[in-house]
Amino acid sequence: MTEGFSKTTKFLPAPELSKIETILRKFHAGWLIKNETAFKNGAINSAYITNGEFISAEERLELLKLVSSEKVITQARSSLGNDVRFLNTQIFFNPLNPSQNNYWHRDIQYTGQSEEQQRNIIQAKQTQVLHLRLALDDENGLEFIPGTHFKWDDEEQLNTRLKRNGRTPSDNLPNSKAVPLRKGDLLAFDANIIHRGLYGKNRFAFDMLFCQQIPDILKYRSADTLPKNEELKNLECPEIFA
Repeated sequence: MTEGFSKTTKFLPAPELSKIETILRKFHAGWLIKNETAFKNGAINSAYITNGEFISAEERLELLKLVSSEKVITQARSSLGNDVRFLNTQIFFNPLNPSQNNYWHRDIQYTGQSEEQQRNIIQAKQTQVLHLRLALDDENGLEFIPGTHFKWDDEEQLNTRLKRNGRTPSDNLPNSKAVPLRKGDLLAFDANIIHRGLYGKNRFAFDMLFCQQIPDILKYRSADTLPKNEELKNLECPEIFA
């Protein structure tokens, strides 16, 4: 993943994909009702999907089986190494307002760390958090600045991302690469690469987030999203929840 992202086409067979999509659309319908105000105010994602809210225990277990499947974890290990840990799940969808602007960002900028700390982590050239995005419909995908997962921003990128010196996070950046997705594709990307979501089409995607075993990252993991002890025996790679 030298550029900071990679795509696998037709990652899941149609029957398995259909089962997962049904569960996630049920979750999403419940989430929209409970979070109507947030959606009206511009929300573009939900999180902690495996906490079981809005879906049954059996449906929750199906999601946990996917997240911890050998097929998925092999993808995660290729970027994070063998000591992979589950971090979170998210659903990404279009904003209510079709003219809402997207925005360039690195996930690390939301951790509360100083710019110097963020820069040191980026320049250490070690992926710490990985997104695996499963497209559940055809969508425009994401746009990346290749290589920036291990390289700090130039002046234009930093001004854009942090809304400085007359720039806004939705302004275009040079040397970007858009990666559209078809239903069933899996997009892997380093959470710290400079990227933005491309709204439109029927954007509906399931993100599985994994990390290295780093306490400062794992503190963001929610206990209610983890499998119960009796569920672990049904999972292919239960060690990711340790």
